[in-house]
Amino acid sequence: MYFDTGAKIIYLRWKTAIMKLLVCPVCKSTDVEPDAGGYTGKYYCKKCGYLGSFIMEMSEGELKEIMESQMLEDSEKVEKEKSKDQDFSK
Repeated sequence: MYFDTGAKIIYLRWKTAIMKLLVCPVCKSTDVEPDAGGYTGKYYCKKCGYLGSFIMEMSEGELKEIMESQMLEDSEKVEKEKSKDQDFSK
């Protein structure tokens, strides 16, 4: 079952549901929708324009972990660039 939010519900035993988000493999956006109404088997990302059949499905917790690790990597890159700039200014 698909929703406009790009989420998919998977039913498990005892009628509990886990929300799976469709995530763009390029920009990690959840603003993804089936292309051509789902007939082509491809997905379209509204944020970066990605169009393809490969899409990631993950829970909100998994997406949060990925985003946190990406933010950590980005902050480490900024710190390295700052230290390089300070070395050159001496």
